[in-house]
Amino acid sequence: MLRNRASKLKLYVKRVLHRKGVYSSGSVISREDNISLYRSSRAARRAECPNLPLNLLVEVTSRCNLECRMCNVHHNTRSGRMIPDGLLDATLDLAKTASVVYPFGLGEPLLHPDIVGIVRRYKSLGAFVGFVTNGMLLTEKISGGLIANGLDHLTISVDAADKALLSQIRRGADLDRISANIRTLISLKKSLGSGNPSLSLSVVSQLSNFTEMKGIVRLARELGIYAVDFSPITVHEHISEIQGEALGPGVADWREILSACDLEAEARGVSIDTRRLRYVLGGSSPAEVYQEVVPCPEPFCFMVIRANGDVFPCCNWDVKRPIATVASPDKASSGDLREIWKSPDWRALRERIILGDYPEECVKCMTNYTRPYDDRPAAA
Repeated sequence: MLRNRASKLKLYVKRVLHRKGVYSSGSVISREDNISLYRSSRAARRAECPNLPLNLLVEVTSRCNLECRMCNVHHNTRSGRMIPDGLLDATLDLAKTASVVYPFGLGEPLLHPDIVGIVRRYKSLGAFVGFVTNGMLLTEKISGGLIANGLDHLTISVDAADKALLSQIRRGADLDRISANIRTLISLKKSLGSGNPSLSLSVVSQLSNFTEMKGIVRLARELGIYAVDFSPITVHEHISEIQGEALGPGVADWREILSACDLEAEARGVSIDTRRLRYVLGGSSPAEVYQEVVPCPEPFCFMVIRANGDVFPCCNWDVKRPIATVASPDKASSGDLREIWKSPDWRALRERIILGDYPEECVKCMTNYTRPYDDRPAAA
């Protein structure tokens, strides 16, 4: 009891010092303090962030081994890079107080030659670590390394249970190879007596694969995966070949297709998330969907660092303008990232969001229902 009182007193003193301008975000010394400071500032609806980022998304590479037709990575001048060692090292200090670290971005994280070592470094700091992969490079050696070093979660992108269709959507993908890699990973987990990483499938739902939903649920169960997320495609104006792939209220029999998928998932014990799909297909109004939720929490708790040094205030890859850029990524320091976190531009964005005056990028994000529905990081 005395320890709890001491802890509460310490946090109270920090809050008082922060209000008086004495305490800065650079003084946060523990993950627990960081979460508490975040919660208190959000509850008070303040634009100031006494906390450091709770969630870090670190793009370890913006290169990819596939050419997925809907992905922006091959149309983005910021792509095709490996993160410099200096910038990667600079993120480690922030990882000490972050709850979650995602070492991936628009590229394929398994292309980084030391992805296992990167997971090891973040895990050694006590963060929850997970990332998304296309599964093509998930060799037995890499799988063993990820398991041994404590990777918490791994999401594999699979957009069809039909091999030919998958190779059309994700050019260069081989469903047989991906399936074999997943089975090897699960076998290694069993032999090593590890429950981690937990696994899920991620599906970019579009007109050409929409009727594949039941098949993907069956495939997940056959592979030993019990969670599938179905997300609606974002149709980029500059990618001509996906212009006819958008989903919306005009899709024939969409309610019946989703209902059949629900029944399939229930029968096979697979958890599925189709919430965003239902909003898009039902023609829901974003203003209606987000009416009862808090102002978007991401700029108050999330930092995205791209491999080229661009820094973004949320996980929306369609935001074109970074909020800042690290001047010298090769020689970056944690101080550079902290200064960006406290910058006037970031504060101005937070003030706008508190007032409900969302900039254009945020409006686009909400139109596709990408932004959080609730203040999830507050419960970290």
